[in-house]
Amino acid sequence: MVENEVNDQDIRFVRSRERLDGRPTIRSFFNKDGLLLKTYGWIVKNAVGLIVLIHGLNSHTRFSFLRHNVHVLNNNRAILMDGNNYYIYKDSWVEHFNKHGYSVFGLDLQGHGESEGWNNLSLNVKDFDDLVHDVLDYIPKIQNDSIQYLNNDSGTNSTSNSDSRRRGESSSNDRLANPIRAPLPVYLIGQSMGGNVALRALQLVGKYKGLNRRLNIRGCVSLSGMISIESLGLPSSYMYKCFLMPLSRFISDFLPTLRFLCERPYRRFKYIRDIGRYDTMRYRRGITLRLAYELLKAMYNLDRDLRHMPTDIPVMLIHSSKDKLCYPGGVISFYNRLHIGNKELHLLNYMEHMLTMEPGNERVLYKIMYWLQNMARPQTVSAPKIN
Repeated sequence: MVENEVNDQDIRFVRSRERLDGRPTIRSFFNKDGLLLKTYGWIVKNAVGLIVLIHGLNSHTRFSFLRHNVHVLNNNRAILMDGNNYYIYKDSWVEHFNKHGYSVFGLDLQGHGESEGWNNLSLNVKDFDDLVHDVLDYIPKIQNDSIQYLNNDSGTNSTSNSDSRRRGESSSNDRLANPIRAPLPVYLIGQSMGGNVALRALQLVGKYKGLNRRLNIRGCVSLSGMISIESLGLPSSYMYKCFLMPLSRFISDFLPTLRFLCERPYRRFKYIRDIGRYDTMRYRRGITLRLAYELLKAMYNLDRDLRHMPTDIPVMLIHSSKDKLCYPGGVISFYNRLHIGNKELHLLNYMEHMLTMEPGNERVLYKIMYWLQNMARPQTVSAPKIN
């Protein structure tokens, strides 16, 4: 990976005061198009696996999977406590995964967070599958990074991210003593648009035989996955394929950088909007028409290439029946046509869309942990049910 000297200076400055984000290993790498992507790693020693977190649209890794420095007054309002130390590791999903022995990684997708965007524009892409390729290219890098934290002489697994980083300083000797290691199992967890990216990554793995020998992806979780949008219809419908897709492509070809804003329809937990507004790294001016078209195409491609889903990689879909953004009916349709032996669908009736933030997110996290810990246990496919 590429280390940016300016970023290193920034990190040293921030560490002069207490940081609440767990002090992740912050790095960057250039993707195939020369865009510099920011990455984060909360690494533990002797990890049992690697979890790759994939954020949603107009979000970024720390926003989606760490806690936020706000005080929630009620379901309608949250108050900012410290905008300069906004992301909190303690009691977050990331800390929970670390405590159970998983090293956690994430990258800000291109055009999001601190990563560069196509044509130097935020919330803009050349092709949606470029996001997927970035994730697939990232996995070998974290496999290499995780080697130095394995089988350290200092003993047992760490539940403190900062401690594990310090203990990793002596691991270069371990790597020399143990030069060949099997890649650790990788689990993809994607939220909203990131759920589409995670599932699409499996389809590309299924298309290109032999790719997973290097990546070692062992499971995939989609949270409120962007599989379809209710107001647009199912991607397999005639209207979607023959009218909506051609029209949106025509408009995006002529006005690719024109932007539009879309207010997210939070009803039960409106304070989620406040959490988003307080985040200084989120872009405020909307997505480009080019990205809008690519999102439509992404849902179409995911539906069209369902046959390429690997049959040996378990998949869990978690979605709220009250989600007004990503259509739960589309997720059920996707699940029913997903011909793999180990699949699960959990429909929730007590949440909306942001399953990593809303009240009840702990229950979702426990479902995922149980699934991870029982991955090797034979699974039976059951009908979808409301939890």
